[in-house]
Amino acid sequence: MSKDARIDARNKVRDAAIALFAQKGVKATTIKDIARAAGVSEGALYRHWASKEELAAALFAAEYTALSHDLRAAAGSGPAPQRLRRVIAWAFGLVEAAPDRARFLLLSQHDALPLVPDGLETPVDVVCAIVGDGIAEGSIVDADREALAHTVIGAIVLNIQSHVYGRQMAPLGTLADTVADALLRGLSTGKGA
Repeated sequence: MSKDARIDARNKVRDAAIALFAQKGVKATTIKDIARAAGVSEGALYRHWASKEELAAALFAAEYTALSHDLRAAAGSGPAPQRLRRVIAWAFGLVEAAPDRARFLLLSQHDALPLVPDGLETPVDVVCAIVGDGIAEGSIVDADREALAHTVIGAIVLNIQSHVYGRQMAPLGTLADTVADALLRGLSTGKGA
């Protein structure tokens, strides 16, 4: 098998596994399900991962750290309140643009998050850094950086969770400004907003 074919097969496995884990959960998904959806043999999966749990953990770590890079890029530059507003809009947009990815990350975090290797930048690190920048520039209240960042993350995650579970029926993209406005009213010093 050529290098391109191996990469293609791995991408098919990744996409199939994320979709199945998002729809059925890790526990209810079998290696056979993933192999069938990806168009590969079960043996091919076992050559790379000892179990579906190992595959789920590897996928979570890869997607979680990729999410960090995506959030940092979405935040861009400028005053911290503007960057947080863009982070919220991007995160809500992810649910609509890549629902399986968002659902997989949301539903797998409690089991897989402890397995993410230390030293990798996480989405929490990205938000903490933005909040820290805001405190330093005077645009965000001078308070515990972690607590403020967790407030932002909580608002994002709980709105996404409510959407995933069918409680929040409005498209999240339409709520990004409302959520950002509410958060930033509480966090902002009025500078750089």
